[in-house]
Amino acid sequence: MLRQRRGWRQTDLATRAGISESAVSRIEHGQVDRYTVATVRRVFKALDAAASLDVRWHGRGDLDRLLDADHASLVEAWTERHARAGWETWNEASFNIYGERGRIDLLAFHPPTGFLEVAECKTGLWDNQETLGVLDMKVRLAPKVAAQRGWTVSAVVPALIFLDGRTVRRRLTEHKTLFARYDTRGKSAHAWVRRPSAGASGLLAFVPLPNLNETAPRRAGQQRVRARRQPVSVTKMDQLPVRARISAETLSGAEFRTVANRKLG
Repeated sequence: MLRQRRGWRQTDLATRAGISESAVSRIEHGQVDRYTVATVRRVFKALDAAASLDVRWHGRGDLDRLLDADHASLVEAWTERHARAGWETWNEASFNIYGERGRIDLLAFHPPTGFLEVAECKTGLWDNQETLGVLDMKVRLAPKVAAQRGWTVSAVVPALIFLDGRTVRRRLTEHKTLFARYDTRGKSAHAWVRRPSAGASGLLAFVPLPNLNETAPRRAGQQRVRARRQPVSVTKMDQLPVRARISAETLSGAEFRTVANRKLG
């Protein structure tokens, strides 16, 4: 065990993780259901380790396809905006430089100005530090990646592109200091793509994806789900008080007239 390799007692780990010794004991015995993910992660962080939550739905592949579909649509939408504005684009630009490997969702070059945009497209915001750290690394290496296309870069501009939603907007507001660098936001970010100019230290834009009809596959993004109101049957209407019957407007016209005739007959 990681704790034993460090020569720690359970009380030592509990102190460093900010939880009780009994909580450490339960977690080590696999009794994690009563604790939040944040608590479990604190325990691993104290051990210089990391814990990840693996969600499976109808098999791993189905969930991956749902998530990939949203991400691909987001990248495609942002790429199209650049193509219409005269940018040269490179999706999924892979790199392996000095042992640092990865892929850039969108590398966009503006020939008239020499601006290079490094766009990271996210369907949600979960780990702030990882999101910012990975993008910073890509921005640092981007000129070398762009050189493979023969692009002469005058300035590099990072961009965080989010699938629009209330949750991601709220989380960005809660951590506004961390994302202060991305000062060209919303409509201003979209306008910058159309007419790029010096002075933008970072872009932060929200891109809505179109609502899907019943025949289209369901999006995997964050969506608010509301329970549908169930219509009240005629039989149940007879059992309701008068005031409730009058306010039950879920009946069709024919059903409402039937109830009314019964009560007046």
